[in-house]
Amino acid sequence: MTDLPLRRLTLRRIDERSVGFLVAGASTVAARWMLDAIWGQPPAIGGSDVAGAYVVGLYSHNARFAQRFADAHGIVHAGDDLDALLARREIRCVYVGNQPRHHAATVRAALLAGKHVLCEPPLAHTLEESQELEQMAHHRGLVLALNYTWRATGVMRRLRDELHADAIGELLGVRIDNTTALPLARQSWRLQPPDGGVLWDRTLHDVDLLAFLLLSAPAEIHAHTLQNLLGSTVAEDVVSVVRLRNGLPVVLHDAFVLPHAPTGITIFGSTGALLASNIHPDSTLGKLELQRGGQMKTLAVAAIDPYRAAVARFLAAVRLGEAPLATPRDDRRAVATVLAAQQSLQLRQTLRIPQAY
Repeated sequence: MTDLPLRRLTLRRIDERSVGFLVAGASTVAARWMLDAIWGQPPAIGGSDVAGAYVVGLYSHNARFAQRFADAHGIVHAGDDLDALLARREIRCVYVGNQPRHHAATVRAALLAGKHVLCEPPLAHTLEESQELEQMAHHRGLVLALNYTWRATGVMRRLRDELHADAIGELLGVRIDNTTALPLARQSWRLQPPDGGVLWDRTLHDVDLLAFLLLSAPAEIHAHTLQNLLGSTVAEDVVSVVRLRNGLPVVLHDAFVLPHAPTGITIFGSTGALLASNIHPDSTLGKLELQRGGQMKTLAVAAIDPYRAAVARFLAAVRLGEAPLATPRDDRRAVATVLAAQQSLQLRQTLRIPQAY
C-alpha cells in the first residue's frame, strides 16, 4: 500500500487497482478543482472501499513552492525533479497543468517515462510539435488527452443535444462572449508574451466549443484589438469575425477587462435561438434558454462537475480505450485558429486557417 496522509486514508484505501497521478504544476486550477476531480473518481471495480484514482505526487519548477502546495493538500511526494517523480512505479498518469510554455516539455518527459497524459490546452504552440507528441503517445500505446473542460459542462451537453435535435431549425449565426474580468491572482503570465493574452487564454476555448457544438472548424478569421486597460503588451480585448467551413458566420468577443460582461453563447436559427449564460466551467450558475418568437423557455441542465467528468473520460480512455474528452487533433484545430488570429491582428486582414491538423 502507498503511504498517504491520514485525511486521505479516511476516504478510501489504495491498492493496485487505484490509478496514481502525478500533478505537474502547483496551479490554482489544480488546487481548486483537479485534485478533487482525481480523488473524487468512483471506486475501483470490485472494491467499493478502494480509490479509483489518487494523487501520488506534485511537481513544480520551484521546489519550495511544490512542498508548500503538497503540504497544504495532503500530497506525500513533491519536488522539482520531474524525472525522479516520473520514475515512481505507482504513477500511471500525469496531469499537466503548469504554465503553457512548459506543457510540451512536460508531456514529452511523461510520455518517455511511459505515462498516460491529460494536458491543459494548448499542448504546444506549434502544430508540428503537437503532431510529434501525438505520434510519440501512439507509438508507445499511451493516451494523450486535452482537458477542454468547457465541453463537459451540463449547459454545453444540453446545448449540443438541442442542436442535434434541430431545436432552432437551420443555423444562421453564433456569438460567443468570453469576457469575464481576469482576476488579480491570474494577472501574471497571462499578461506576458508569448503565452499571455486573450487569444491563448480565451479564444482557444471558444474555437474548441464551436467544433464541439457545431461539428465544423473555422475556415477564416479577422481579429480586431479593442483596448488594453491592464497595461500589458498582449491583446486584452479582441473581437474576431470567423467563418466556419460550413459557411456559418461567428463573432467571438474575448476580453480580460470587462468586469460586468457575462460569459455566454448565443446560437441563432431560422425558428428560434439558444442562449447560454454563465458558461465558464468554474461557474455553478450556468443557464440555457430557448427563445421562439416572444417566448423564452428555460431548459433543464444536468448538474455536472466538468473537471471530474473530464478525468473520468480520461480514465475510461486509459482503462477501456474509449475516446477522451478532447484529443491533440482537437487542440491543433484551436491552436491553428489562434495562430491565424495573431497574424490577423498584425496584418489587419482576414486570414485563412490551414485545414491540416
